[in-house]
Amino acid sequence: MTIVEFLNARLDEDERAAHAASPATGGPGRARADAAAKRRIVQEYVRAYRAGLNAIGGRGEPASDDSWGALHAWRKALEHLAWAYSGHPDFDRSWLTQEQGVPNR
Repeated sequence: MTIVEFLNARLDEDERAAHAASPATGGPGRARADAAAKRRIVQEYVRAYRAGLNAIGGRGEPASDDSWGALHAWRKALEHLAWAYSGHPDFDRSWLTQEQGVPNR
């Protein structure tokens, strides 16, 4: 399982559970909006990753330093999102970079 597959599965679970969200936390609408925002982060990472692969394979514009920096930033965002689910049995610590600085459990 990849970090993208893991996060999409967790976000699917979050969206299904949104109907039970407490009004004190913004209710179901807020919970669904939160999951949707996180899903857009995952989608942007996938888009940046594919663009990088296309550039490497010569099927697109050459990748600039800015595009590699953006890909790294999106990847870091995924790592932070995944950390929120670190208690899940499918969580894989190898998805986190050493610079993440997260404590071992």
